[in-house]
Amino acid sequence: MSYCTTNDVLAVVDTDMTASEIDVLIDIYSAVMTAVIPTGSLDSQILRGICQTWCAYRVMLKDPNSRSIGGYSENRTETLKRLKDELDMMLGIGGGGVSFVAACEDLS
Repeated sequence: MSYCTTNDVLAVVDTDMTASEIDVLIDIYSAVMTAVIPTGSLDSQILRGICQTWCAYRVMLKDPNSRSIGGYSENRTETLKRLKDELDMMLGIGGGGVSFVAACEDLS
């Protein structure tokens, strides 16, 4: 079961990735969410927001030319930090303290 759509992700980030590539990320992170979050107790909009934010973050990491839209900063490092912070907050609420490790790379 997918918790968001390609259009949900594209509402947050502008990318050259194909819909099929984004769909793969959605499938992966929907499966991860099912494994680590008690999804049955959460509203569908919260699950959609977590999946949308998580996939947008991953798109920005995979596609160096991607940029955020919809009110996020155009500074890539700041956008990645903001998306990570938002995701951490949602996962904390949704998973009762599920931790998220963003990336091993230096974002500066």
